[in-house]
Amino acid sequence: MTVTDSATNLKCVVVGDGGIGKTSMLLKYVNGRFMDEYIPTCFDNYTAVIDMEDRDINLSLVDTAGQETYDRLRTLSYYDTDVFIVCFSLVDPDSFINVKSRWIPELKEFKPGTPIILVGTKRDLRDENPNKTDVISYYKAKKTARRVGAGSYVECSAVTNDGLAEVFRQASVSALGIRKKKPFWSSLKSLFTPKRLTVRR
Repeated sequence: MTVTDSATNLKCVVVGDGGIGKTSMLLKYVNGRFMDEYIPTCFDNYTAVIDMEDRDINLSLVDTAGQETYDRLRTLSYYDTDVFIVCFSLVDPDSFINVKSRWIPELKEFKPGTPIILVGTKRDLRDENPNKTDVISYYKAKKTARRVGAGSYVECSAVTNDGLAEVFRQASVSALGIRKKKPFWSSLKSLFTPKRLTVRR
């Protein structure tokens, strides 16, 4: 994290299994475009500028590949990261299992002590089939978030836009080290509304 007189620069790296909606989440948040076709990501970078009181938050978003082929390259992107977003799909139990078995151990090995938030993607698909046995409930995921030491847990949908702004608000709050305090916390929501968004590839 770097700080100037008028801006704070934060680096946020997004990790998780391939095909769970990481890129769709980022693209929808950054430019409002939903990518309905799965195209495996190698590495992409995006920038969101968020207005926060007396300064801007320049949020550098790094989209990483979940495939094991890219393990070595992916870990190189962890340098100087301020916060990690660990994603899984709410309709993919294997991706949820891998949060504890693969992603959290990797982050703790290569960038210990860095804030983590846990994000469940494709909430719209789970909500359409709430009685299916292979979907991940909010309470189950929240419990896992506590166990792995995540600062918060958020669910989102790139299709409906639900929860997207909250994902990156929580990431910014975690990176800045702001702790939840009841009266103050609710007022933060207005501070993290995207003011202008740009894409940098």
